[in-house]
Amino acid sequence: MLLTLEEIKAHCRLEADFDEEDSILDLIGRAVVQRTETYLNRKLYPLDAKIPPDDRDGLHLTDDIKIAMLLLASHYYLNRTASSELEKNELPLGFIWNVQPYRIIPL
Repeated sequence: MLLTLEEIKAHCRLEADFDEEDSILDLIGRAVVQRTETYLNRKLYPLDAKIPPDDRDGLHLTDDIKIAMLLLASHYYLNRTASSELEKNELPLGFIWNVQPYRIIPL
């Protein structure tokens, strides 16, 4: 997995031994990876993995993409409802800002 449960917990400032929400955090981690790959139109691989030769657009997980994924994971964790009384704004230095340079837009 590109994001570990431990990384997600640390980013969300949860205690490592807090396991009551591990299943939702695991789901969030998988969803974040899928969302990132879908946005980028690229498959992500761990740094130590070899990108298959038939995957011309494959990309190793860079630090900035990983940070973007953790930002998205913490957003999903902290905002679990579809509506809020507070005004929500997209953070310009958030997910899109970090992953945009790697995006492939098919024509």
